[in-house]
Amino acid sequence: MNQLQQIEPVTADWWADRLQGTNINPVTLLATDYLNHFNEVIMLIEMVADMPDMIEDVLAWEPKSYSQHFADSGFKDKNLAIEAYGVAPEDLKAQFNALVACLNGNIFKTQQRLKNVDPEEPEEALAEYVRVSVDKFHRLVEMISSAVNGGTVKATPAEAEASCAQAEIDALF
Repeated sequence: MNQLQQIEPVTADWWADRLQGTNINPVTLLATDYLNHFNEVIMLIEMVADMPDMIEDVLAWEPKSYSQHFADSGFKDKNLAIEAYGVAPEDLKAQFNALVACLNGNIFKTQQRLKNVDPEEPEEALAEYVRVSVDKFHRLVEMISSAVNGGTVKATPAEAEASCAQAEIDALF
């Protein structure tokens, strides 16, 4: 486990004043609102086991970068969120982006699996696949949230990439 170092924001007082009253973390300069992008598709995937017609909605979901999410959102402070992300500490963004890439990759694999659901497949098998996938997604979202909030994360960028690589190997078997 790695503890994110306390990062001195660029001109801390200036950022603190600008970020007051927003949902943007004044230390990391990131906002947890980005996680809503993932929470939406995770909720849809959770419903697939009971409502297979939700697969189309899951397949329609596409990943968005942090900046693209905010540019497309109705988030009140979206321009400030994009600006703050641009100056967020590079080591933090590297860790954050590695975790986001891992989550995006796992969601993509789930989309591919759901795209090829066999109508003859037992409902229990699909339900178990969905349960395991959603549990993994929730763990990754927690890790990303921790990075956004400057807390303890369970993986460095290299560890996140290794974890994703291992998941790809596991999927082959």
